[in-house]
Order: sequence, then C-alpha cells, then structure tokens
Amino acid sequence: MIVDADPTVNAPVSERIYLALRQEIMRCEIVPGTTLDAASIAGKYEVSKTPVRDAMQKLAADGLVTILPRSGYRVAPITFQAVHDILDMRAAIGPHAARQAARYATPAEIALLRQIVREYAEPMDIGTMQQVARRFHLAIARCSRNKRVVALSETLFDELERLLRFAIDFTVKAGEHSDEHTALVDAIAAGDGERAAAIEFAHIKHSREFLIERLMTLGYLSASEIQLGGAARSPAE
Repeated sequence: MIVDADPTVNAPVSERIYLALRQEIMRCEIVPGTTLDAASIAGKYEVSKTPVRDAMQKLAADGLVTILPRSGYRVAPITFQAVHDILDMRAAIGPHAARQAARYATPAEIALLRQIVREYAEPMDIGTMQQVARRFHLAIARCSRNKRVVALSETLFDELERLLRFAIDFTVKAGEHSDEHTALVDAIAAGDGERAAAIEFAHIKHSREFLIERLMTLGYLSASEIQLGGAARSPAE
C-alpha cells in the first residue's frame, strides 16, 4: 500500500508517512495507548524502516507517540495533564482573541461568523462539529489581527481534535453551542470586548467540564488522576 497523499506527492517518503499516521492518530483511527511496530508500519507502506523511524521521530516531537526500546512506539494516552494544559491555553487565548475581535472585526468578518454559527443548527457528527468549531474560533482569532494568536489557536485545535473524538456525543450540545456562539458574535458586532471575552471564557469553562466528564465516563480519566493533577498544580495557582 502506497501512502495516498496527493497534496504531498513530491514530499519525502518519511513526510508522507508522518502526515498519514498523524491524521490517523488525530482522528483516533489509531486509539491512544496503541503500540506500533516499525516493521509492521514499513510493510504497510512498502518502505524500509528508515523513513518510518524518521516519521516517528517527528510524531514524538509532536507529543503524539512515545519511543519504546527495540523500534517500538506507543501512541500517547489521554491524560488529565494533557487535557488541562490544552484547555488552560484555550482559556488564556480564546477570551483575548474575542476581546480583540470586538475591536477589529469588519462587517464582512462578522457576517462570516454568523454564517458559521448557522451551521450549528444542522445535524452533524462529532468530526463535522469539531471542524465547524475550529473554523469559528479560528475566524475569531484572525479578527484579533495577531498572527501569533492565530498560530497558537491552530495548534490547540489540532490537539483538541483528538480529545474531542473521545467525547463521542457532542451533538447533544449543538443547540447550546448555537446560542453561545450567537451571543458571542453579537458582542463582537457591538464592539463589547469585555462581554465577548466573558462569553468565550464561560464557553471554554463549560466545554472543559463536559469533556472531562465524558472522558471519565468512558474510562480515559479517573477521579484520582484529576485530584492528583489538581493537587500538583495548587501551589502555582
């Protein structure tokens, strides 16, 4: 089997394998905690082990796999620390982006935000909803006129995708998402940066609670792990 990646057809073999495996990991087609073998991957893609090792080094640098002895690799598990770190950054960046968007968003950008919000009314699976959410929040980040905020937001949503795939039934919150995002766009359109920031902060807080609850229900996080994580952070908070 040859890696099917038309946009990167001229890329090195290791890069194509990296992108293919990264997509499978991010979409949870390869579930967290899975052990991978270099020889098996090389056989699947009909290559030697060398480009596989190169690809795995990049995945390890991304924090998506752990390198084990004797050419083995393990897909990074979902941990409370990972969930906390990602959502902690979202709580720091999201409200700031919303506040700045209220200062700089143009009528055309606000119209785009309203168009994306309307998509929440449509039935969708978790993968589709994640892509809609990504487009919405990245559109707000772009309104901030801060390229670093955009880049950080893109990275965070890449990492969030894998976590959200395990939430399984985010569609039950579709109506709530639509209401929250409508209120957020209204605040941005009114130029009310503080209200926009407050709405975004509350949205991220509720999403964090929902995600942790779902991951606990599915057995990917334990109450003791969360308690230990909270205790470890308390001196610095």
